[in-house]
Amino acid sequence: MENIPHLDDLFCDLNANASPLLISAVGAGGKTSTLLWLARLFSEAGRRVLLTTTTHMWLPASLPCLICRDPLVLPANIWQRPILTCFSSWIADTGKVKGFSPETIDALILQGLVDVVLVEADGAHGFALKAPDEHEPCIPQSSCCVVAVMGAGMLGKKLGPAAVHRWLLFSRITGAVEGDRLTWEMLQRLIRHPKGAFKGAPAGCKRIGLLNQLSQNENLQIDNLITQNAVEAIWAGAVQAQPAITRRRVRK
Repeated sequence: MENIPHLDDLFCDLNANASPLLISAVGAGGKTSTLLWLARLFSEAGRRVLLTTTTHMWLPASLPCLICRDPLVLPANIWQRPILTCFSSWIADTGKVKGFSPETIDALILQGLVDVVLVEADGAHGFALKAPDEHEPCIPQSSCCVVAVMGAGMLGKKLGPAAVHRWLLFSRITGAVEGDRLTWEMLQRLIRHPKGAFKGAPAGCKRIGLLNQLSQNENLQIDNLITQNAVEAIWAGAVQAQPAITRRRVRK
């Protein structure tokens, strides 16, 4: 296992200095926090960052926000901000914002007006774990990297419909029965299954599994999670902590 000192190291052989980059986050257990953390990292590296969604997400209150119907017609000077959030509408009764279609974000990437686009491409209703339904996730096809977030703080805790979003699908994929405790083997099945954590990831994109909400002192058994070419890397840590990622394993 390795300490993670630099942004470039996080993304394996993906050129983090390329422009534009489109990175999508899916899964459960801290997608918004993960994207805010990545937005800060890229901004500190001098990159212009757009944060948005293809579904609904909590409004990142600490960042400048635009609500617009079509980001493709915004004036060029808008994109000069270090970090910008942009959404299509505000949903007052939920406190969330609605984003744009994957096709709109793909078209935005083609314009090249921003260096990095970070997309929340899945919903989880606040759960720490999930399996995707037939219509999920909503990943733009231009994504060069998909980060599948999993609330690994659930390890050793009981599972069931009160703890997992799309419980029946999760149970089918992982073999978990209500009342079972989450194991590393279940996370491995979730990562490897074609309808699991990386369902819908575009061909050729980097796949990174993020085990979020883990204590730095936990015994991290992440070696066996990189199997059968399912992922390029595993990140382990807690994105709201410092440092956010304390361990990683890269596929050789």
